[in-house]
Amino acid sequence: MKKKMDDLRKKQFIEVVMQWDGELSANMLQRYFSLSRATAQKLITRYQAEYPDNAFDYNKSTKRHTPTDMFNPQLTQGTLNEYLSFFGEGVTAGDSDMNKNSTHLELLTPPLRNINPKLVRRIIQACNQSQRLDIEYLSLSSGDIEGRIISPHTLVNDGIRWHVRAYCEKNRQYRDFVLSRFVADPVFEEAAEYTREHDTDWNTWLTIILTPDPRLSDIKQHCIALDYMMVNRRLEIKCRAALVKYLLQRLRVDTYHHKPEGQQIIVESGCWEALAPYRMT
Repeated sequence: MKKKMDDLRKKQFIEVVMQWDGELSANMLQRYFSLSRATAQKLITRYQAEYPDNAFDYNKSTKRHTPTDMFNPQLTQGTLNEYLSFFGEGVTAGDSDMNKNSTHLELLTPPLRNINPKLVRRIIQACNQSQRLDIEYLSLSSGDIEGRIISPHTLVNDGIRWHVRAYCEKNRQYRDFVLSRFVADPVFEEAAEYTREHDTDWNTWLTIILTPDPRLSDIKQHCIALDYMMVNRRLEIKCRAALVKYLLQRLRVDTYHHKPEGQQIIVESGCWEALAPYRMT
């Protein structure tokens, strides 16, 4: 399994570099994955054999492959985030090919949260085995450390912090528990009665409809629509009901900015009302 995943990652690298750099050399594969030159070239040849429609041109003078107009990603989604996954965290010093990519990228890194790996391991085990956990949790509302029995089912990253979605026996409902607020190691209890299948908000999918702020001029609305690849100045995003409040925060549409240039996008009015039960309270 590991070998298959490693092979997939290398092929994804080929696609991502071809997509965004517009050129690929065996040397880049060789240095990035610590391969022999022969192995790196075989990977490129194998990719071409498996996906013949993704034809490469080859420049003998630069010894680099370049994509043709027919090139279309087969193993990746063709997003810039995939490029960042390979080059956004920096590369080995002294590797000129790799440094060329990374020096032109800059990422904003959110503050680190205090998350204990041992805690995460136990939560993942409880999720996998549908077990309950006896936890001690620092409540933001009361400021007290409270004992809870929870039945976790999914770890979630909202772009800023990690939390676990779980059924809380104290509140008798599914809630989100921020990982950095767990105080002690959870204790395993017996099998969970409430699992992911019982979490109505988790299993309910909603559509968030975004439009340019109507206070903007027509040309500015057109620019915003292009930014977000809107169709007829509308963008529809599918989201679990349980995660709607976090997505609205990420999009910065949970509050209304007094200047339209600061707001840029809004949730369509009818959609905004429909999302009321799931927005941040």
